[in-house]
Parts: sequence; structure tokens; C-alpha cells
Amino acid sequence: MKEIKFPFDIEKFFEKCVKHKNIPKNDFEKQAILIRLVKDFKDDKRYTEQEVNKKIKKHFDDFTLLRRELINFGYMQRNPLTSEYWVVKRKLTKKDIENNTILRQHSKSFKILEED
Repeated sequence: MKEIKFPFDIEKFFEKCVKHKNIPKNDFEKQAILIRLVKDFKDDKRYTEQEVNKKIKKHFDDFTLLRRELINFGYMQRNPLTSEYWVVKRKLTKKDIENNTILRQHSKSFKILEED
């Protein structure tokens, strides 16, 4: 499935959010933050919750929310028995948006699904 092209520069958006200590409420914009955060993790490594928290805390105070969102939006998975985390995806696809009512709603103003 085709990766979504964001209508803004992810890196600049991320830096702006970090600078202003702001996590976007819009879930589509939040995807840019999550995609950037997941770059700090390796594909072939399992992380403890503390390691995940530490990597997120480098950028944002609300590491709990962002850790949860990495799981909720499918960028990472967690083993509830061992509390290990690992990366499962690094991109947002059109299918991801189509399958999530809130993402579909929050991406409307960016006309993401209208591009094809």
C-alpha cells in the first residue's frame, strides 16, 4: 500500500512541536510526530518500557500519551507479559487512514484521500 505524502515537512513540524511543547490534537498531524519518533528505534531490537519512555522524553514531556499512541496507531507493539516494545511499521498508508474513522475525519482538511 502506498505511503501517505504529508502536505508539510515532517521534520520541521516535529521540531516546531518540540520547541512549543505541543502535541497536536489532530490525529492526522499526530501521525507525523509518531513517524518521527519511531525513527529513534531500531527494527531488530526489543525495548523495555523505560527505554521507550527515555527516547520519547528527549522530545516531549507527555511520554505516556505518545507511547500509547505509538501502540494505538500500530507503529509499535507491546508484549503485555514482558512489557517489551518493538517497531512494526514506520509509515502511514492510505489504507491506515481509510480504516480509521478518526484519522479519516482529521485528514479531510488536508485532502489526503482525494489525491489519487
